[in-house]
Amino acid sequence: MRDRLVLHRQEAARFTAPHRFDLVLCVGATHAFGGLLATLAAARRHLAPGGRVLVGDGFWEGEPSAEAIEMLGDLTDLPTTLEQVVADGWTPVGGHVSTRGELDDYEWCWTGSLASWALDHPTDPDSARALEAATTHRDGWLRVYRDALGFLCLVLRPTGD
Repeated sequence: MRDRLVLHRQEAARFTAPHRFDLVLCVGATHAFGGLLATLAAARRHLAPGGRVLVGDGFWEGEPSAEAIEMLGDLTDLPTTLEQVVADGWTPVGGHVSTRGELDDYEWCWTGSLASWALDHPTDPDSARALEAATTHRDGWLRVYRDALGFLCLVLRPTGD
């Protein structure tokens, strides 16, 4: 397995590799590159001929509040998101729109895991900050963007590839 998997710890937007990849993944982290289209531009630089990109990003499924836009960015709706991806030179060959239940499970799992860790490690210097982060995020999810945010995963190939 070690000859097939190498982990790199560095700023994502500055990553360089000695070769190209058959699959480039970025799910839920397009903010690390400056958004969806910037992520796809970065992925294209690392993609081998005939390769695929698996990208996951949010979109507005409902009308976002100004607070939701401030919190999560100026996303678009689902049709506009796909139009932008296609206009950028990509062909969707697969996709999945997360259900409300899947998104709720995701939010409960990560905020709950962080809160649980904080409660299990009360003497750790980061414990109070972790519990506060979990609580703050959970409150933002429930009160600000839960009913407006959707999440889309796409499998893409460069158009004309």
